[in-house]
Amino acid sequence: MPELSKVIVTPMRPEEAEAVSALVAEIISALPYYNERARREEVAKYTPERLRSLVAEEPEAVLLARANHDVCGFAISHYDDGLIWIAWFGVRPDWRRRGIGTQLLAAVEETAPRRRAHKIWCDTRTENLISQQLLQKAGYKKIATLTNHWYGQDFYLWEKLLP
Repeated sequence: MPELSKVIVTPMRPEEAEAVSALVAEIISALPYYNERARREEVAKYTPERLRSLVAEEPEAVLLARANHDVCGFAISHYDDGLIWIAWFGVRPDWRRRGIGTQLLAAVEETAPRRRAHKIWCDTRTENLISQQLLQKAGYKKIATLTNHWYGQDFYLWEKLLP
């Protein structure tokens, strides 16, 4: 386990897109909650070119958690009609259970005023108890269950209304 150090969250720089794309692919590919099609198609969405495009459109769309100058986590979101959708957030396995996921969610929330958003929403697989606990702890409310939805799998939708 890496030595505990101060973790900071900052926007992704375009030159970091290759490394971030590899990290996203590593984390998504290892998730037991998703079927093979979901993992393959979700990884394909986050190429370096796509990540650079997201950041060009919204500078705070891809936030990175950094410790010891290494990227140890990410949050990918986008603004849509007054809402922020968190598409993905993840933490490298060797950095988990240190509050980094909580820091990433808080950092997305901090971007909301600049992005003119009044609410953040996201989804989790119904089997992903770790993410569900993290979202509840961060003040998100489960608002719906979607059965046989994306990639034929079941999901919960979550929201957090902002002040």
